[in-house]
Amino acid sequence: MAESLKFRVETTDENVIVTLPGTNCMVEYRKSAQAPGLALCRAQDDAKAPIHEIHFLARAWQLAIEKAKELGWLGATATV
Repeated sequence: MAESLKFRVETTDENVIVTLPGTNCMVEYRKSAQAPGLALCRAQDDAKAPIHEIHFLARAWQLAIEKAKELGWLGATATV
């Protein structure tokens, strides 16, 4: 189900923000200064969304890692 939904991935100088258009689902990750990786900043769920919160968070994490790799924030070996 999560694979068929259209997620939006946006970036700022240090953040990756993943949303599900048409819902209030949102998660924001920040580039970690202490370690190579992303840190969760904030998340918002929507009980009326067509996806369960845990599935949204799992897919958002995968998308955020992919975007961080594209930006050079993470090495190619970082796991999704």
